[in-house]
Amino acid sequence: MPTRTNIQQLKIITIFIAALFSHSLFAAHALPEFSAKYAIQKFDIKIAEAHYQLRYTESGYEFSQNTTLHGAAGMFADDTVTATSLIDEVGDNLLLTKHSYKQTGQEKNKDEDINIQWQTYKNTRKGKITGIVRSKEIDYKTNSEIWDALSFQIPLMIEANKDVKEYPYKAILNGEIDTYNFVLTSSKSYTFANKEYQLLQMVRTDPDKNRQLHIWLAPELNNIPIIVEYYRDGKEHSRMQLESLQFNNEKPI
Repeated sequence: MPTRTNIQQLKIITIFIAALFSHSLFAAHALPEFSAKYAIQKFDIKIAEAHYQLRYTESGYEFSQNTTLHGAAGMFADDTVTATSLIDEVGDNLLLTKHSYKQTGQEKNKDEDINIQWQTYKNTRKGKITGIVRSKEIDYKTNSEIWDALSFQIPLMIEANKDVKEYPYKAILNGEIDTYNFVLTSSKSYTFANKEYQLLQMVRTDPDKNRQLHIWLAPELNNIPIIVEYYRDGKEHSRMQLESLQFNNEKPI
């Protein structure tokens, strides 16, 4: 029969093992938790604010976005966008397991609710994608990692560096599986919060439309997007620019 001393020792060992596991899980994360606020501009006028937040979960990450209109734009409409993606760490892989997107306002029928169930064995993985996208049911199968219009930023932030030219990611966009292919095209110096950073420009060109997405990442800030530009027909349509940034519970930048 175990003695009181043995029971106390067992409790101490259990706590110690739990602490080790917790530390291992934290160490496995390739990105820190962060909160970032952006100004969305059109014709150099701030029309909306976007808040992005990455936090740890027991199994990986939760990445969320919340966008609301700003200033005079909010007087004429009440559009909002909220999106959340859940990503699990499975061995050396990051696997998207759930994505939800909701939009209010004049543009209706854009909501998404996507679930991915994964079967993993050694270096193989199979996923079953189901859900509702724009009021239509979807049902796909995949044998490779897949992302959405929000969560693709996570592998891009982890992998981006000046020595790699292309970054292709399979993604489910508007209910269809497509490829988000980013190309490193240039770099530039940029001053944020009175400090100069070197930014990497990643460009995705839509193969079907004359549209481009430009993302400027800051390697010194864990490749957080500093500027996001949307181009249509060769002209800047809108722009998103970082206003404040906070890692973990550190002082905001």
